[in-house]
Amino acid sequence: MKKLSDRLQFFSVLFLILWVSTTMYGQLTPSQDSYTNAADPTTNYGAKTLLDVESSQTTYIQFNLSSIPATYSSADITKATLKLYVNTVTTAGSFNVDYVNGTWAESTIDASNAPAIGTTIAASVPLVTADKNQFILVDVTAAVQAWLSGTANDGVALVGNSPVNATFDSKESTTTSHAAELDIVFAGGGTITGLTTASGSGLTGGGTSGSLNLALTNACAANQVLQWNGSSWICAAVGTGTITGVTAGTDLTGGGSSGNVTLNLNTTALNATYAQLAAANTFTGNQTVNGSLGVTSAGTTVASVTTGAGQVAVSGLAKSTSSNGVGVAGIGEASGGAGVGGASPNLGVYGISNGGSAQGEGSGKAGVWGDAGGSSGAGYYGVLGTADANSAGGFYNNGAYPTLVAKNNAASGTNVIAIEGQSSYIAVQGESSAIGIHGVYMGGAGGFNPDAVGVWADAGGPDNDGSGGLLATANENYAGYFVNNSSETDTVFMDNDAISSSSAVILEAYGYKFYGDCTIDVSGNLNCNGKIGGVVGVDGGSRKVALYSMQSPENWFEDFGSGTLSGGGATVILDATFAQTVNTGTEYHVFLTPNGDSKGLYVSQKTATSFEVREQGGGTSNIAFDYRIVAKRVGSENLRLEDLTEQFKQREAQHKKMQIRVHPSAAPLTSPKVEKPSPALRPATMPGKRDYPERVVIPQ
Repeated sequence: MKKLSDRLQFFSVLFLILWVSTTMYGQLTPSQDSYTNAADPTTNYGAKTLLDVESSQTTYIQFNLSSIPATYSSADITKATLKLYVNTVTTAGSFNVDYVNGTWAESTIDASNAPAIGTTIAASVPLVTADKNQFILVDVTAAVQAWLSGTANDGVALVGNSPVNATFDSKESTTTSHAAELDIVFAGGGTITGLTTASGSGLTGGGTSGSLNLALTNACAANQVLQWNGSSWICAAVGTGTITGVTAGTDLTGGGSSGNVTLNLNTTALNATYAQLAAANTFTGNQTVNGSLGVTSAGTTVASVTTGAGQVAVSGLAKSTSSNGVGVAGIGEASGGAGVGGASPNLGVYGISNGGSAQGEGSGKAGVWGDAGGSSGAGYYGVLGTADANSAGGFYNNGAYPTLVAKNNAASGTNVIAIEGQSSYIAVQGESSAIGIHGVYMGGAGGFNPDAVGVWADAGGPDNDGSGGLLATANENYAGYFVNNSSETDTVFMDNDAISSSSAVILEAYGYKFYGDCTIDVSGNLNCNGKIGGVVGVDGGSRKVALYSMQSPENWFEDFGSGTLSGGGATVILDATFAQTVNTGTEYHVFLTPNGDSKGLYVSQKTATSFEVREQGGGTSNIAFDYRIVAKRVGSENLRLEDLTEQFKQREAQHKKMQIRVHPSAAPLTSPKVEKPSPALRPATMPGKRDYPERVVIPQ
């Protein structure tokens, strides 16, 4: 058998250039540039960033050709191009490129001392407005060839043909740095005069003329190959070898020293060190499976794992960077079956998420993940806890993180609920040294959504059974505290969809020891059996005193104003807005107070929009007066001492039903603290805090 390590494969790709023609390029920038202005003959513009060209302004540009080798002549110039960057074209037109006949200096040239203009190199070079911010090219090959042939190089002049008006960038420009350029193409070339194949190149062929061929060497003998020995290619024999025998090793049978030999696993060995697929195997030491592992069993148990005291029976670690990586997943297909079952006097199933830097929402990092894959509304639960006489579920957190986070990711719908509690007594109870229950509405597609709330409380009992959607009680603290950090929305919004106009929005406000009653109904009526008053600061704010509202058996609105008699009479026009709130078509009252000596004032006539004031006894005084008008509220003209007895009886009955809830005799539910175990797989440090919405800060 020939050894593969002795075989060498030789692949060669040759590219032969029989004739090469080369071309060289040169690029020169101005040694000096400026322009002159016939309208200002003594001003030098050598430091300007722009070069002006028009009928009265001529631009001068000179290039230093000393960098061209002295051996080059005009015959070595294939092409010479003047490259100009157009900054502005105020008026389109054309210009000539002419020789300059005489020396000049950038720092001193002006219209009064400018050298003479020579013959034209390029005539009527066009300029249009579209050339702005573009390069234009002018062929000046003849000028460069003339300079190399001995003509004095005093540069070129750009002479404007009326009405052209344009500017080019000078070498002083720092905005675009597009100074003028002289681009020169030099003639050049060469021919490969011969191609030889050196010793050790592994090639044959070559020559000094005509069409040349190259090929791999044919000097190698039969069954030889080209082999690189470190310095050259040589002919070498193909490697050869012969296996003289095959001996069976541990756990193998067969072998031989000639012909075709066969090796087999020794399935009869009592102490075989390999696993047999069709037999029971016992593994000793740590085992690693790279890839998927599937286990099927006809018995009741698929896999049984037994460990020593204090060890972990089953540990699952998902290293996938995907958010769907799962350490241990269990699926039960039978009705009533379980995906993962755990039984223990302490913890049946225990899961820890090692977390990481990415603890964002939806990252999928969880100690235990339960997913309900059933059809919508089929009664499936991601995590289900049941109990007979104990708690169905317990959540305890020994760190500064939320104990339970629930979020519903449904896109829309009126029943998108994060946490729902159902009970004949207390549906949801939260206990904490900071916040017992925290509900956050995460926002949606926009627009008003009455069902989108942080916490939703609903009383599902029969009508008037005393149930409350939300009950808050306290001993020496606030029973309810509402804080709104926004300056654009209401803190508390209440709505009662009852058909009756007397149904209450705020039903009652009772003191436990001091009986009182006050309601706000859906019509906006405030009915209280206590005092209605305001609080005003006095003595510089050091004291506060109560001022009480006057009340009447009828619903009156009042307005105040002033007027002046003219010749003993005046007409007062009612305020148009006030007149819309009262019914002045029925009875209203006006009370007058003169602000000066008079015979007395009286109201002589009333209309729905005005009333007249007269001085008694035919007086003609011109004094000022004040008035007060009192009129009945629109829609309440016939109300007088309205009987609310029946309404308050109904509310008192509802209040009695709530007594047991407002002052429950049973103590709040409590649960003992569970100490978290510390199995081997628990991480040394817990993950960072999740990015939750900012909590309400309660002012002190």
